[in-house]
Amino acid sequence: MNLLDLAKELGLDPRKTSASHGGEYHCPCPSCGGNDRFMFWPEDDRYWCRQCNSKGDAIQFCRDFLGLSFQAACMKAQKNSANSNSQSRFKPADTSSIREPSGSWKDKARHFSDTAHQRLLIDKTAMGLVVQRGLSFNSIQQYRLGWNPIKAFHRRSDWGLKETENRKWICLPAGIVIPILENSQIQKLKIRKSEWKEGNFYGKYYEVPGSSNMIPIFGDPSIPICIVVEAEFDAMLVIQEAGDLCNCIAIGGAQKRPDLSTQQWLVSKKLLLFALDFDVAGKKEYFYWHESYPNLEPWPVPEEKSPGDFFVKGGSLRMWISSGLKLLQNHELLEDSRHQRL
Repeated sequence: MNLLDLAKELGLDPRKTSASHGGEYHCPCPSCGGNDRFMFWPEDDRYWCRQCNSKGDAIQFCRDFLGLSFQAACMKAQKNSANSNSQSRFKPADTSSIREPSGSWKDKARHFSDTAHQRLLIDKTAMGLVVQRGLSFNSIQQYRLGWNPIKAFHRRSDWGLKETENRKWICLPAGIVIPILENSQIQKLKIRKSEWKEGNFYGKYYEVPGSSNMIPIFGDPSIPICIVVEAEFDAMLVIQEAGDLCNCIAIGGAQKRPDLSTQQWLVSKKLLLFALDFDVAGKKEYFYWHESYPNLEPWPVPEEKSPGDFFVKGGSLRMWISSGLKLLQNHELLEDSRHQRL
């Protein structure tokens, strides 16, 4: 459904006022109620209220005014309809629906996360570990980062998870607590292990069992430029430094791939900048992404392995992203050429 269909479904009674950009429509704003202040352009997939400055695309419309989750909004808006030819080669890793954590899990995760956040704010040593990764105090508060000082064992049943004779406990490692929220509800909980060292058999991040399998999006989802990174910390830094230029997804590991609803959102973007860690795993996965997304360009950081490492070493994430945005002109010129040939 495009914005015109969605507006009619919401009962807004839009009227066409201009033929510019394929058609401009006006109606009362569903956010502030401003009469005739809400404008949208279905062909461009964008809306804007001159009174309250609400703005976005069809997916954001579904989230803001229909109360849908990101995944449900993607399915409702059917962002892939205009890009069916460009995504014909794509096979998502998981075509099933996004796994929703139980209510008991959310309550437990929220309590653990809130306690960890308050602990981080008063623990200067722990705060130093987070700040040295480049995150500002405002970002730490915005993303509700926390600190778990010691390894802790919890009963699975306390988190609403099934127990068996051999699986009764969840072991939460010491480290930086990273909650992932959707519509103010905690969906995923990860911990960056403080005791992890290069070469350890297990990875540096621990995902708490029962977490959603969603891929988190950081920043304004309606911005047409998306940076694809591995780690949540990298995504937070990208938005901290250049959130007005792009949004960002953190796939959580080089070999993890988007689910169907995230894929629909990704193919709707004008440009994807591929910035997975510049190592063997990241380079290998580029071929999959290149084959699946015609709107994707490789854009590793100039130095170091990841955007976070590059930033900590003094690199400018904003300058790096700004340079990458010049590639958008190439995509637009190519698209114009295709239209002319047709």
